[in-house]
Amino acid sequence: MDMLNKIGLFSLLLMCLLSCNKQEEKVENLKNEILSIHDEVMPLMGEIKEDQRKLLEKSSALFLQDSVGNEKKILELNEIADRLDKAYESMFVWMRQYKVDFEGMKDEEVIAYLEEQKIKVSKVNEDITQALSDAKKQQTGSGD
Repeated sequence: MDMLNKIGLFSLLLMCLLSCNKQEEKVENLKNEILSIHDEVMPLMGEIKEDQRKLLEKSSALFLQDSVGNEKKILELNEIADRLDKAYESMFVWMRQYKVDFEGMKDEEVIAYLEEQKIKVSKVNEDITQALSDAKKQQTGSGD
């Protein structure tokens, strides 16, 4: 094998190694981003249930006071409580379907999967954050 072929072969191998490292780095970065998004809202799960309970109590009290006169407010409180419940459940649905074993998958498939999961967990994060924000407004009276 002449020197030019050796250099060409070495260059090809080097490019493959660098490409593989970039793929592995991208996979690790995506995994870390997904975990970070998850970890941002996971501690709020107890708060979701507490806020939901408070909204439903407020709704029940308004119903007992004057169900007709308070109908609009009761519906609004119940809707936010329902959104809190759905946001809570969506976190666990996402966690159950998220896989961490990528054996047998090509790097491109893993990256595509992780990018899709990042979108999904971002939506869960957004739903939780928005529902909690709306619940807080109701509890402080600024949602009236």
